[in-house]
Amino acid sequence: MPQPHLIWLRSAATVLISCVIAQAGWASAYLGGDPDYLVQHRVGAWVTLAVAWLAVVVYLVLRRSAGRVNVALAVATAVLVTVQFTLGRLGGDLRALHIFTGVLLAVLVTALTSWTYRHRLPEEAAGSSSSSPRSV
Repeated sequence: MPQPHLIWLRSAATVLISCVIAQAGWASAYLGGDPDYLVQHRVGAWVTLAVAWLAVVVYLVLRRSAGRVNVALAVATAVLVTVQFTLGRLGGDLRALHIFTGVLLAVLVTALTSWTYRHRLPEEAAGSSSSSPRSV
């Protein structure tokens, strides 16, 4: 069973990537010609924005366990979600930029999730290297 800090960090990343994937799905359904999905995409934008900044809180509270890279990725993701949200609210001629930023956001949140799941706590990493047998 993973250490509780890792459970919190991985849960935050998983919920956040789930929100971003849902947003992409609703956007593609809307762009595919079903205008009913715009409502879900708009509501999902608020949910994603809230989840992104709650994830930042989790990563900051657990920053020693999360490590610098994961904290930086969490903050960068929340900032990009905020930019994406703002572009969506402005609408109009910014649709292409909104879509492109959405692709970048999907890549960034995937990196955050990947780094979080591969991350080992500092004491685990130090303990495993000193206790592992060496080949001669």
